Amino acid sequence: MRNILLLAVLVFLFASQLNAQEFKAKVIDQDSKLPVPYAAVQFQKNKGVMTNEEGQFVVEIQEIRDSLIISSMGYKTLRLKFSKDLEPVLYLKSQVMQLGDVFLTNKKLSGREIMERAREKVTDNYDFEPAKRRFFFRESNFNKVNQFDLNIDESSIEDITQDLMDSLSNSVPKNSDSFKEVLGDVFGNYSEQKIEVIRAANLHNPQSTADLQKLTDKLDKIFRENVKETSYFKIKSGLFGVKVDADDLTDTAEEDQKKPEEPSEEEKLKSESDLKKSVFSSAKSDIALLMNAVFWEEDNTFDVFEKLKKYEYEVKGVSYMNGEAAYVIDFRPKGGADFKGRAFVNAEDYGILRIDYQNVKPLKKFKLLGISTASDVFNGKMIFSKNISGKYEPKYFELEKGESFGIDRPLTLIEKNKKVAGRRKQNELDMDILIKVSQVEKYQLLIYNSSVMENGDFDSLAESEDFTYQTFKKYDASFWDGFEIMEPNEAIREFTAVEDLQ
Repeated sequence: MRNILLLAVLVFLFASQLNAQEFKAKVIDQDSKLPVPYAAVQFQKNKGVMTNEEGQFVVEIQEIRDSLIISSMGYKTLRLKFSKDLEPVLYLKSQVMQLGDVFLTNKKLSGREIMERAREKVTDNYDFEPAKRRFFFRESNFNKVNQFDLNIDESSIEDITQDLMDSLSNSVPKNSDSFKEVLGDVFGNYSEQKIEVIRAANLHNPQSTADLQKLTDKLDKIFRENVKETSYFKIKSGLFGVKVDADDLTDTAEEDQKKPEEPSEEEKLKSESDLKKSVFSSAKSDIALLMNAVFWEEDNTFDVFEKLKKYEYEVKGVSYMNGEAAYVIDFRPKGGADFKGRAFVNAEDYGILRIDYQNVKPLKKFKLLGISTASDVFNGKMIFSKNISGKYEPKYFELEKGESFGIDRPLTLIEKNKKVAGRRKQNELDMDILIKVSQVEKYQLLIYNSSVMENGDFDSLAESEDFTYQTFKKYDASFWDGFEIMEPNEAIREFTAVEDLQ
């Protein structure tokens, strides 16, 4: 009996090990040898994953029935009999044919006419009924300090030197990134959504500012040792100036040096609860941002379909996906428009299968008196697929937004005092400030396993903020074991919080 139990345990462990096995691969363009991002990888009927921006995907082996079917617009569909010995690099062959080689219609349409028909057919082509859809959402944030220079022109305080300012500049964290991943269900349509979160991970990268704090404390000490209590300051930057009493600076410094109290256990639990609420709220608003920004909506930043006359269109050829032909159309700005990109339009029903776009100039910019800002990154893509009713529904949405900020101004700090003998001016510090920083936010929404909702289900649905949540300082792939997600890119796989590297 004991041997039978031992054998059963061994069999169970062996089966568990088999179930844990994964097939990881990378999809490559056969000609260019570049990755093919966002290709569909089907391993069961109506079930599959998508390659990430580096062309990578992972599938649990026990999920694969017999074969893998890999498809992407502009490429021939690849069908492979699956085995554990299958090579981890898979090649797709490009398939964009010239219009002259393909018979599509008895009337040759221009790129502009095709895009107009695509806009006219939106109501007929796309599914606007409420549905339940499983989603995986990833938010990536990248912050970069490109320049942080404090250059002294004159200093009457002996200890305030250029070396000290250089130390301050070098101590400012130059790069930081963070990632948020959420798995759940989204209910509704393009205009209104509710979500249920199942699991969420936060890859948090707190700024390491210990060295910077030490230097600013030193600078504060130098000021307090060299400035008289009865003094006041004239602070000027170009034409502008303000008056500040020395007492105000001292009070602020003392307030900053107060050590925060250790939070109680109750406060820690409340903080964790608030954090989960924040994750839920931000995920819901970001998904709404992507769903509401579909190409046919008016007053969107991406305005190609709203302002067709402002763009030029070129039909590059015809591609095939799943046996259906699609026009490949490149668009670019005519005059002062903002975007360029490529659209794939079904040649039969004029549904947009995929559209990629990027801005060609800053969407907004401001510069005055040495202060500058610019909204200089706005890129995205939308991929749709047909459901069993023949309607198009969302498959993958992506939006990348970025801003830059700069300061290039002089700063003068003059200490004056009426209550001491001699000249009124006690000390002076003249310097130039040059700061350039940038921030990019990237949102990715993968949608799969769609099902129709019954009338009234959406209105009666109550959202819950109870889900599995964890904050990581180092990427842990095991958190997502057993769940279908988009394979992380290299930046996420190698993520480690700065404070853990020191």
